[in-house]
Amino acid sequence: MESPPLSRFLRALGKVQHHLHTMIVGLSAVEKGIAVKPDDLDISWTAYDLVGSVRETRRYMLRTTLIFAAEELNEYAKCVLRYRAIVMDDKTFPKHRADRIRALAEPDVVDPSYLSVAPLIVSHWRNRIVHRDSKTRLSSAEEQRLRLESESVRENFKNVDVARLLQDFEIDRPTLKDVTVLLAMCIRFVKQADSTLPPADTPERVRRWLEADELLTKILSIEKESINRGCSDARRRGKQFLLTEAPALAEPYYAHGICE
Repeated sequence: MESPPLSRFLRALGKVQHHLHTMIVGLSAVEKGIAVKPDDLDISWTAYDLVGSVRETRRYMLRTTLIFAAEELNEYAKCVLRYRAIVMDDKTFPKHRADRIRALAEPDVVDPSYLSVAPLIVSHWRNRIVHRDSKTRLSSAEEQRLRLESESVRENFKNVDVARLLQDFEIDRPTLKDVTVLLAMCIRFVKQADSTLPPADTPERVRRWLEADELLTKILSIEKESINRGCSDARRRGKQFLLTEAPALAEPYYAHGICE
């Protein structure tokens, strides 16, 4: 069973992938010269060098995709770590994005272990794009973990060249293969990290997940309002709210409720 943050992560990253593929298809039409600006589109667009324009736009698109992917990874990590903190009554919380990702799962828990490096690359790459003076990088152990498994990576992920991927990361020149492989590896990493989490199958766990998702106060308010109005089904409105805000929690909440 997917945790609430995993469900949200997969849905969001699926959209990111779809938008990337849609833009790539559109750019291929621009490069071939068969794409034209509609007369009713009120923008200025003239491409004297189609190949050059497409190359620059593709790089922009790929860098933007890395930023969105990094944000989704960060949101997933924050929610999971908040849940763990609630369960263990632990107030410590990693300050940096990369440390939050590292806290999700130890490399020896992930199979293959090199999957744990991909979300770190995405996170660091995002920082370098957003903050021009950022020097964030993999540790020597993390880079070595990926390099030592270069043949396995090549066999399992579209014949990607690890050395080339790391070089592209260093010079901020992402390729379509770099980005699609990193996204695929991130999804596998997150799914494995998520498999260690308990499902929202008891009132106590539902409450913890709502608190981790920062929705508990709202749900309690909805329940109280429903009860005050004399509603026979106090959870119905809460379920409708969750179908929009946290779909994976809607049915568990309705079935189990929230412990006091």
